[in-house]
Parts: sequence; structure tokens; C-alpha cells
Amino acid sequence: MISRSTQAAVAGIIGLGVVLSACSPPNENPSGLKVDTATEFVAAPTSSGTSSSTPATLAVSADLPGVIDCVGTPEHAPDSLSLSCTGDDDRVVDIEWTDWDEETAVGTATRETRTAGGSVSTTDDVEVELSGPVAGSGGEVFSTITVDGRDIVL
Repeated sequence: MISRSTQAAVAGIIGLGVVLSACSPPNENPSGLKVDTATEFVAAPTSSGTSSSTPATLAVSADLPGVIDCVGTPEHAPDSLSLSCTGDDDRVVDIEWTDWDEETAVGTATRETRTAGGSVSTTDDVEVELSGPVAGSGGEVFSTITVDGRDIVL
């Protein structure tokens, strides 16, 4: 026969289990552990961060073509763009856009190139041009980026 103290302990444990399960619904994660869904996806981060903020001197209408930085949704006047979607070894950062219209977007930036050894080489004041707008699932997007006169297909 089970003693009264053992029965009380078992009942207490069962009661505690019921109370705890009521406090935390099944499959609910604490807010710090939630995973973003694909609709909230942001392009892979870079060391300087990717931003869709627009300089105060350049207003870009949402009706104009955007640009997709490898994956994600179209952005207007991003702060940086990857030039190689297979890694973080070639990109333009700190882009200052001077023009953004239906056919092209033009700006200047710093180009960062990472060597196989891990060192980073920078080239200031490179000219960046987006062109070749095409229809995409998220609206029109530029399909070609030109850096200092050299075309790179996005």
C-alpha cells in the first residue's frame, strides 16, 4: 500500500504539471526564440548591415523598380549590395544614390573584396548603376548591376 505522504507528493507533482501546462500552450516559443517566416525574410546581413533607408536628398517612389540583393524582397536605395551571391567576398557598401528612375539607378560606393586569406581590400568612389528592369513576383526589379563600367548580372 502507498503511504499518505507518497500519495500527497504524487498528487502535488501531477497538480504542478497541470498548472505548468496551462501556462505554456503547446508549440509556443518564448518571443526570444521565435523564427521569422519567409514573408519577413531579410537579405543575408553584411558587416555594415543591409538597410533600405533612403538618403534624405533622394526620394524613391515605391512604384519604381527595386533591387533584390541575392534573395528577399525588392528594396529601394539599399545601403549595400552583394556582387557575389555565393559568399560575402565581393560587395559595394555605403552606397550614396544620386538618381533612381524607371530605367536606371545611379550612385557611388565603396567596394569591398575579400581574399581567400580573409583580408579585405577596399576601393572608394566606385560608380554603381542598376539597369535592365524586369517584372518580378514582387514588382519590377533591376536585373543588372554595373560597377565601374563592368556588368554583373544579378
